[in-house]
Amino acid sequence: MRLSYGKFLCVCLAGLCLAGCSEEEKAALAAPRQARAVVVTPHKLATVAEGAGRVQSRYVSEVGFEVGGRVISRDVDIGAIVKKGQKLAELSAVDYRNKVTAAEADLTAAKAALVQAVAQEERFRILLGKGFATRSQYDEALKSLQSAQAAVKAAEANLRIVENQLGYTQLLAPDDGIVTAAGADPGQVVAAGQMVVEISRNDAREAVFAVAGEDIAGAELGMAVNVSIQGRPDIAVTGTIREISPEADSTTGTYQVKVALASPPPEMRLGAVVVGRVESEEGQEVTTLPPTALLQSGDEPQVWVIGGDGKVQRRNVQLLQFDTDSIVVSHGLSAGEKVVTAGVNSLADGELVNAETEVE
Repeated sequence: MRLSYGKFLCVCLAGLCLAGCSEEEKAALAAPRQARAVVVTPHKLATVAEGAGRVQSRYVSEVGFEVGGRVISRDVDIGAIVKKGQKLAELSAVDYRNKVTAAEADLTAAKAALVQAVAQEERFRILLGKGFATRSQYDEALKSLQSAQAAVKAAEANLRIVENQLGYTQLLAPDDGIVTAAGADPGQVVAAGQMVVEISRNDAREAVFAVAGEDIAGAELGMAVNVSIQGRPDIAVTGTIREISPEADSTTGTYQVKVALASPPPEMRLGAVVVGRVESEEGQEVTTLPPTALLQSGDEPQVWVIGGDGKVQRRNVQLLQFDTDSIVVSHGLSAGEKVVTAGVNSLADGELVNAETEVE
């Protein structure tokens, strides 16, 4: 069967068209795809730990009377700012004044006895020299003199003691600070040493945190801690870890960590809630990539790695951290390799790409 000339011409033209389309598709497939990539730059893993705590005074004094008695006044309340030597409270001093009166009388009597003993010792000393007294008589007079002298010293010491006790009926502030607690009210009978007022010094403040057991291993004395007011990260100061509790709290299982604050701002007043932040680098080498580099297919995390020939290949990687801002790869990549970060779901194995790279 023969084709007419017209039909033959149409077949030839169709064949040429198909041949042309095939060549254009091959050319399109051969052209490298534009892609964005980053150069793998390993770095040490940076860990960040945060926790809330409170500002406390480093030095807290539980102030109490050195003698017991009935409280007749307490001159300060919680929150009061006190100066060193300021009166805080007072005991009834009636009994202590009576003790002072009795001690003064004892001292007067002892001094009178001493005057008599001095005269007697002098008289027997003269008589002994003239031979009108025996040695034993003089020794007895000398003994009485020495006893009288000792009695005067004892009476003087006792007077000083009761005078001090009378002074102890007024409770004075040992340092400048702020009253943070009160343990007795007027009318209450207190024992010696019982806490009446608690004073926290305001010149040495520190932040106290409760740190979980899994995080305490990374804490070290002298480590820098960024401390800021809760909700106000702009009000911050850098402190150093001063003390780490050697054992966990029996109830919470946490460890107490105290951070000394150097020249804290006025906003970090006693009792303020603060946030402590510590950043440290561990020894593990990792690579940080944009989250767009991660393929959304496969059972294991994968990325596209650009080979030396410009073609992409799938690579399984191990993720250490993943969030909306970045992914942290712990294994699977080597320094200097290029990883595609855009359009990863439209690539195919072995596809040639023209990558614009930047160091991550």
